[in-house]
Amino acid sequence: MSKYKVKKFLYALVHIIAPIIYLVVSIAWGFFFTSKTLLDNITDNLCILAIWYIGISVLWFFSINYLNGQAEKISKEIDSKHSNAK
Repeated sequence: MSKYKVKKFLYALVHIIAPIIYLVVSIAWGFFFTSKTLLDNITDNLCILAIWYIGISVLWFFSINYLNGQAEKISKEIDSKHSNAK
């Protein structure tokens, strides 16, 4: 596995998968277990996701060098495990 695949997976996890899971769970929770209307629930959760994206984007920008190093380590570890298994 190359370091680019590791970085793509991490990016997809943080920017796509986690927000979608949060949105689905929070809308379902708000719809079934609270007295808020569906429109209010969706609006509140989209506002929270906007804050999430701003925070994660800033964090991603400042930690990209660290993430590059870690992705390289992970890809080397995976490659060494695959070469040992053969």
